[in-house]
Amino acid sequence: MRKRSFFSLLLIFILLFLTSCSFLNTEDKFWQENLKEFLAKDVCTLFFLDVGQGDCILIKTPENRFILVDSGPNTAENEVLKIFDILNIRTFEVVIATHPHEDHIGNMDKIISEFDVKKFYTIDKATNTQAFENMLKALDKKDLRINIVRPYDRISINNVLLTFLSPLKDYEDLNNSSAVVKLEFAKRRVLLTADISKDVEYDILKANEDVRADILKVSHHGSYAATSNGFLNKVKPELAIISVGKDNPYGHPHRSTLKRLRNHHVKVLTTMDNGNIAVIISPDGNVKVLTER
Repeated sequence: MRKRSFFSLLLIFILLFLTSCSFLNTEDKFWQENLKEFLAKDVCTLFFLDVGQGDCILIKTPENRFILVDSGPNTAENEVLKIFDILNIRTFEVVIATHPHEDHIGNMDKIISEFDVKKFYTIDKATNTQAFENMLKALDKKDLRINIVRPYDRISINNVLLTFLSPLKDYEDLNNSSAVVKLEFAKRRVLLTADISKDVEYDILKANEDVRADILKVSHHGSYAATSNGFLNKVKPELAIISVGKDNPYGHPHRSTLKRLRNHHVKVLTTMDNGNIAVIISPDGNVKVLTER
């Protein structure tokens, strides 16, 4: 009887171990199977990393130079660093902190400390959080200059053009102060809206800025306070990507936001449901989207 009990327990342990290994292999499979395509020298690849409730967008230019827009919350540190290791990243040409909320800059201190960062951009706003203080200390230790985001400033690397569209004025709210970035490559456009609200969307449209984009990174994790009908009418995206954590306490993405996107016939992917998301733009303008699940 004891022998049977022992062997039953052993069998359960083996099955649990194999299941665990299978899960780990499934996670790695997305990166290992597609690595060559992700890093093809002539393409621009955008990775919308699954960091839970936060934003972390990695951009690979042709010639394999890297740009980082936000770093995700500190809870995702191991996952973010693991992906950077898989992609063999040692240097970031540009790092952008869209605004100083922990879910966007939680790993900035680690990234600044452990990687060669050529240029660092952020907005002209401060806060008293530990994440912000840690980021400033890391910048100071590296003697890395802070470039303040200014509307319509441009960064061009290997034919990948980044244009800052906002902040257009001195907003009180940190979310509204977010750096909004338009990426252009091979006549394709991707709009990264960080955490702005519909008020800032209105300001951007009022400034007569051309916001048309093939892909929209939906603002503020799909909050009801952004992604207005007026904005969607001008952006006209084919694909919307929402970076959001499962079972978050904010109700993101909000049903009203998802409904607006559906009404505009926009395909929606979320990191919550699809895991890591890769958008590969070829020099001929062809766009391929791969998801972890």
